[in-house]
Amino acid sequence: MAERGYGGLTLSAVCDRANVKQTSIYRYWPNQTALLVSIISFFEDDYQSRIKLLEEVAFDQPWQKVQKILLQGLAEYCASHPWVFAGLAAVRADIGVAQRHQQTLDFFATRYAHLLKIGGFAVRGEEEARVSRTYVLILDSFMFAVGRADGSDKLIADIIEDYHDVIISYLKPKMQSEQE
Repeated sequence: MAERGYGGLTLSAVCDRANVKQTSIYRYWPNQTALLVSIISFFEDDYQSRIKLLEEVAFDQPWQKVQKILLQGLAEYCASHPWVFAGLAAVRADIGVAQRHQQTLDFFATRYAHLLKIGGFAVRGEEEARVSRTYVLILDSFMFAVGRADGSDKLIADIIEDYHDVIISYLKPKMQSEQE
């Protein structure tokens, strides 16, 4: 998917690349959408462990610093996993994956709400869900922007700074702790 994009992610291309017979792959993924759903699940599982590590750091750092660490970590993840950009483009293009993508956004909204609470997140209930969801959409947009930077360190650094400013502006009124 990183090499050919979602349109080039055919099961026959995957079989060719993996050097397996098509009958073998169809046992696990009957179509391109099913394969994409598996990739989404892999990303959730893989990135969740990184969030747990960030939560540990969050207890000792101001929330603004934690946001910078998060963005740097997401940028590094996207750089070392080039399929993420293609996957983000794919979930926007494949209507069959829309519901699964919504579940992923909700999953990360819950995980990141916990991270924000460590930093002094002052909202609860429906507002917490709404703010966390918007926060995740900002991060989703950030990952897409990093993917579009095509590995340019300077451009990625600028994207990190720009999104850090946006996130701080968005979250600041919703945080109890205003420490810099």
